[in-house]
Amino acid sequence: MLKTSINNTFEQWVIGVYMGARKRLFFLSAILMQILMLGATAAPVFDGINPMGNYEKMNTDLKEILDQDNEDLVIPVIFQLHSPVTESDKKEFEAFQAEILGDAPLVDGGLIEAKVEDIRKISNWERVEYLELDKELDFFYLPPDWGGTPDAGIMMHETTHVVKATDTWNRVIVMPSGEIEYNVNLGFEEWDGDGTAIVDLDTGVDAGHPDFDYLEPWTGDKVIYSAKFDGVWTETRNSDTSSGHGTHVGGTIAGNGDASAGRRAGVAKGAQMVALGTGDGASIFAAEQGLEWTYTHSIPGQNPYHIRVVSNSWGTDGDYDPNGVIAQATDKLTFDNGVAVIFAASNSGGSGGDGECTGDLRTNVYANTPSAISVAALTHDGTAVTSFSSRGCMNQQHTWPDVGAPGRDIWATAPRGTAIDASTKLQGDLYYMAISGTSMATPHVGGMAGLILDIAPSLGVADYHREDHDFGNSLVGGEGTAAYGQFENWQTENFSRIHELELILELTATYEGMANSCEEGNDEDGCIDIPENCYRSATGQCHDWRVGHGLTDTEAAVALARTLQMMRDQDGNGLVDHPEYNVWDAWEIYENMMTEKVIELNTDRVRHSWKGDWNHFNNGNTGAVYYTEDSHYVWIPNGTTRLEAMFTATEFEIDSLQAGQLQLEIDLGEDGTNDAQGQGTRSADSWFYDLDIDAGSTGQWAHFDVTGQAMTLAGFVEDPEFFESRIPYTVDVVLTLDLSEPVELSFEQKPDFYSDLDPTTPSENYDSSMDGMLTFTRDVYDQQTIVMLIEPKLEDEDEGDGFFSALAILFEDYGIGMTFFFLFFILIAGGVGYLIRVRQDHEMVHIEQAMEAEIQD
Repeated sequence: MLKTSINNTFEQWVIGVYMGARKRLFFLSAILMQILMLGATAAPVFDGINPMGNYEKMNTDLKEILDQDNEDLVIPVIFQLHSPVTESDKKEFEAFQAEILGDAPLVDGGLIEAKVEDIRKISNWERVEYLELDKELDFFYLPPDWGGTPDAGIMMHETTHVVKATDTWNRVIVMPSGEIEYNVNLGFEEWDGDGTAIVDLDTGVDAGHPDFDYLEPWTGDKVIYSAKFDGVWTETRNSDTSSGHGTHVGGTIAGNGDASAGRRAGVAKGAQMVALGTGDGASIFAAEQGLEWTYTHSIPGQNPYHIRVVSNSWGTDGDYDPNGVIAQATDKLTFDNGVAVIFAASNSGGSGGDGECTGDLRTNVYANTPSAISVAALTHDGTAVTSFSSRGCMNQQHTWPDVGAPGRDIWATAPRGTAIDASTKLQGDLYYMAISGTSMATPHVGGMAGLILDIAPSLGVADYHREDHDFGNSLVGGEGTAAYGQFENWQTENFSRIHELELILELTATYEGMANSCEEGNDEDGCIDIPENCYRSATGQCHDWRVGHGLTDTEAAVALARTLQMMRDQDGNGLVDHPEYNVWDAWEIYENMMTEKVIELNTDRVRHSWKGDWNHFNNGNTGAVYYTEDSHYVWIPNGTTRLEAMFTATEFEIDSLQAGQLQLEIDLGEDGTNDAQGQGTRSADSWFYDLDIDAGSTGQWAHFDVTGQAMTLAGFVEDPEFFESRIPYTVDVVLTLDLSEPVELSFEQKPDFYSDLDPTTPSENYDSSMDGMLTFTRDVYDQQTIVMLIEPKLEDEDEGDGFFSALAILFEDYGIGMTFFFLFFILIAGGVGYLIRVRQDHEMVHIEQAMEAEIQD
């Protein structure tokens, strides 16, 4: 009886435990299913739900269209989904009566066209993350009719001096070993951007222009790809067929100046360029497609042309929209690929006061994206803000420009047969034109960016520094005055981070003398409201809503960037060995890189060379004949006794049936006399000149020019734009010096020109007794000094680092997903633990039962 009683009790207990376990597991499973299904069932779409649409998923422009209550109006809308677009999604759009016009996989979206009533329904679909109206964009330039000047006496090549690009080219490079870096021609190596490609995302580029080296004989040296968007990207020589804006911008970025004998080269004169034309009526979606192309072709490890910059002189005014496709693409380019994204600040002027802070914001919505670099337009000499350059709202720092660059009367490459070209023909040059705008300032910074990232490729997102933002209280207005988007999570979210290049440009910009310095012509701006003690950004440098941090300084920015690169790559193998160093570390020592050095040379000869395109053009019905301006200057040092010049021109060209005859003119004293007249001898395609130099012609500039005649019978067949006679040429000048006594060589650049001198092989009369008699006194980038100043960086030990710190970062970046995963993990762990416990209880009962059976036996 006792055994039977015990067995019955045991069986009842086991059944109770088993049933309780089933109920609890069922209950836990039900909770888990509810959690997992919550996100998928939060916004079901069916008739009658929110008939006006979900306005929280729309941008302002789209809301305004929907508010017009024109339900049958068909509009283009850019959509973004919560995850990549699937075939099922495409069928769903068809069910909504929407036509898909384009894909944008970078942002999990695309372009659709649908009636307003259907857009309302689509906005209620749970797959939709954001919708924005696709509309035409503005290009920020001022042609003569809108405030430009038809009489441009000031040239683009002067502004390369203003931003100190020429100073950068001219600095001799001292390697970490202390040796001077020479090129293959034994001349001084220079940093000019060669090896990095810059994307000119604009109206396109007329790549047939001589300054872009898209055609023979220098195909691929400059523009490596030119394409126009018409639903797809199609490569074409001329991708700028109606505006001309992009061609001008491209010349400032990286034009080589061939149509002016090198005089009007762009900021990154050695860099390569990609020209993307968004079409005749550029829209947001076309621009997004350009950024998407840039992203695809700049992925680290899949970027053979080292595409690291995209310059954008377009946009529309408004506050930062973190959900928009341009902002999303900008962030991805910056954070994923380390690409610097440059935007024009806009041409809407203003004062930065009440109007701009109460809804009439004048700065470009895309320039206001934190990860983008916003550029204000300064006067030609860089000393003041232009009248048209957009001011940000003084009570919201994220609307302020980041930096400034010259944007008034910028002379750069001109296309043919375009709207802007037609308005500038009276300026007297058929290959260059002068226009103004933040569009013209922006490519200066685009060129700088390419030049800098070429010598400092490790630059990327600055995780340790964020864009300035006024939350609640503004820097200028004080307590409670902060305007526009108030982002409580500004200091923790990804979107507020910036590119290290931006931080470098801001730290090295020149602000002194620019506070309350405004060009005349803006009646809205009294320009008296910045105090003597300037407003300072998180960089510690002066910053305002007109000029940003001031005039960009290429020379200093290159030094700071290169210092950081050397800290990270201390063995110089191109790989980052010490990622712990940041811009602030380099900031402490970078100025030591910029020094002056006396360089002793074992030669008695110096050299200067250049290339160009001589062009002969019959100017239409007027019968006037136009020739390109091929003037070039070479400094003749004291002690020079001999000048040798070799001039090589491609005068005959079969495809275009071209024939010509050119010669080189040399004016040693700049007195108008051709000292090479009758002196040249010809061999094949080259002319050779050998001139004696007297003391009266030294210590000054010599003027060179190209003259001649040419005829082309079939030029229009090969190139319908630049169909005139075009003869590419090269010039190589070698000067021999008398070293019977020491010669010190130094000179100042002409303000409207750039020309250098480099050492070359010695003459046949040179002997070892002359070693060191010729010296160059040059500014240098001294990398050896920086190597000696680099100290190991001791990182702070943080108890929060490790597993739990990493876990916290995951929760910060993927909050909802990590929460679901964490709950799911706990439930599974709890369920597994419970089953183990039940099994253990079963085993204990069996053991006790066996023991009782043994006792009874």
